[in-house]
Amino acid sequence: MPAVDLYFDFRSPFAYFTAHRIRSGQVAPAVPIEWRWHPVSIDVLLNLQANKSDWATYSDPLAPPKRKHFLKDVVRSAEYYRVPIRPPNPPRSNSIPALCASLALAKGGTEHDRFRNAIFDALWQQQRDIGDRAVLYACASAANVPTAIIDAAFASGAKELLATATRAAYENDIFGVPSFVSAGEIYFGNDRLDMLVSRLARASAT
Repeated sequence: MPAVDLYFDFRSPFAYFTAHRIRSGQVAPAVPIEWRWHPVSIDVLLNLQANKSDWATYSDPLAPPKRKHFLKDVVRSAEYYRVPIRPPNPPRSNSIPALCASLALAKGGTEHDRFRNAIFDALWQQQRDIGDRAVLYACASAANVPTAIIDAAFASGAKELLATATRAAYENDIFGVPSFVSAGEIYFGNDRLDMLVSRLARASAT
């Protein structure tokens, strides 16, 4: 079974599209794929590319015309992939605690799958603030994950573990999310998911 390392941040709508398409069966690979999910901070990735400290103050990396296109493209992509989406509220939730909790569960199999899906849905469908501890408690409860995982995500040191994991990803050429790594090759963006799956299918047929 081929394995694919999948890097994501909850705050990315395109990472949400990828997660929803995989779990809903829209992506139907000819061969089973082992998806290995890796939470990373898009803010840290952007700061590393700009030679800034990990948690430097956020500044929008997109020029106004590109930001306008980005927002329109999110709407078009949701329609094209038939993925339910609502504008997040607040517009820019703090995804760090959710990512820290996800990092702690990253090798937790179906437990991590349930939690990750609950967070994505809370942000992109239910318009809930995933930076709020009570929202994360609810997601953990829905996923049958101990709430102690959430408390640990807010504890001192959790944020640095996330930064370390993100730096390691960047050192392996991960610069954005969602990114997929298969057999040492990187595919970036939700729109590359079909290309990757097709390539894996062709490889399995030879």
